[in-house]
Amino acid sequence: MNLLLIVTVIIAIANGCSSAPTEDTDERESLQELEAVRCLRQTLEDSCERNSGSNATYGDMMEAVADIPACVGSKFDLEVLIDGWNQLSNTTREQYFTTYCPVVKQSVQECLVPVEAISRLCMTSEAQRVEWPDFPMYLLPKVVDLLCEGQGEILFANNSQSPTKCFENYFTYMKQCMRNFVSETNAKPRGEFAEVECRVLERSRRCVFDKLTNCGNGELIRVFDLPYRSVVEQTACRNFIKLE
Repeated sequence: MNLLLIVTVIIAIANGCSSAPTEDTDERESLQELEAVRCLRQTLEDSCERNSGSNATYGDMMEAVADIPACVGSKFDLEVLIDGWNQLSNTTREQYFTTYCPVVKQSVQECLVPVEAISRLCMTSEAQRVEWPDFPMYLLPKVVDLLCEGQGEILFANNSQSPTKCFENYFTYMKQCMRNFVSETNAKPRGEFAEVECRVLERSRRCVFDKLTNCGNGELIRVFDLPYRSVVEQTACRNFIKLE
């Protein structure tokens, strides 16, 4: 079972992609998206049953996903957290990170780890070994730790006057730099990566780093390096890419 499929389905269903099209949405595109999600969902459901040996695994996973908003909401006020994030400065950072890092870490452990554990059952043993280390819910605690380190030190690197700007742009940069990754690697499973695929991965990292540097905070490449290092270490890329 491919990791990307699990992530895609979870995000799509959690975001309500199966809801009816709105007046502001092109109906044809919405119907196509609906059908794509249905197909992905069926594939995931079949994979969960096949790899876990139980027809209840898929339902358990989606129930855990549905519980995430209420679980997180019981830990802290998301609106207040976001408001503080938008006003983050050298003056407010100590109080902000002291207040929110402990509760965010707690919410990750209590609200997301159950989804992580169940989702893992839907993957083959080989996929778990090679692909699991950069599964978003596995990495999220590490990302939180990185952002909380030194009370947001990484956000304020290079004396950044807009500490949250580059981090908010990070996901756009990653999407832009990884856009052609699947086609350039011929959608190979990571267990089959050779030098060609590893060089594509290496170029993608360089692209993200250049964009972050141009934004004013190249230190944020450390966020990208969390999954990047895992992929390199768990595949043949360790023979072609030197990690710093």
